[in-house]
Amino acid sequence: MMRRKLLLIILLISAFASRAAAHVLPDGPVFNRLRVGVEWGYTQTFFLARSYNFISDEGYRVYDKYIGFHWSSNAQITAQVGYILGERSLVSLCGGYMGMGKDNRLLPLSVRYTFYPHAVYNDGIFLYGQGGVAWHIHTTAGKTAVLGVAGAGYRVRLSDTCNLDFLVGLKGLIDHPAIPDPERSANIPEHNIRRNIAGYCALDFSIAISF
Repeated sequence: MMRRKLLLIILLISAFASRAAAHVLPDGPVFNRLRVGVEWGYTQTFFLARSYNFISDEGYRVYDKYIGFHWSSNAQITAQVGYILGERSLVSLCGGYMGMGKDNRLLPLSVRYTFYPHAVYNDGIFLYGQGGVAWHIHTTAGKTAVLGVAGAGYRVRLSDTCNLDFLVGLKGLIDHPAIPDPERSANIPEHNIRRNIAGYCALDFSIAISF
């Protein structure tokens, strides 16, 4: 009797494991591997390195350089379209809105690679790397910024097709933000700028839901 119960338990566990494994990696058309999601987050900038110089209206050159701590808080929101490469990996195209530094708002577009040690559809930690470009909002600064993020997170599986992710990342941004004119309420014209580069470091804290 005991052996029959034990055998029944083993068969039930085997059947459940086989069914769960079938959901780890979708079969069928390419479309079945596509995933969409939305991510909301908070960005805490903590470091800034900036150097610029420009020609003033009077014709002399103005220099400024700063390297040190810089504290500013911003929000971010992105939409994502992902493709499952394998049982433990996902690549996503991310685009949306982000802030970085003081009065510096951008529209980012990036590619993210995520590695899931416990498989894409299971609860557990994951690692990700991300890189792309960003364009300024409400400014004629013009030049495209370059961004990169490296981080980790934890996935909670809400259902067969829905996941909740908690993420923490270290973000870097190489930018060319507008230079305020110290003599009037405007920015320095692009044709007067001879050098303008800024590097930001920040921590990202975000929550994402995907389907």
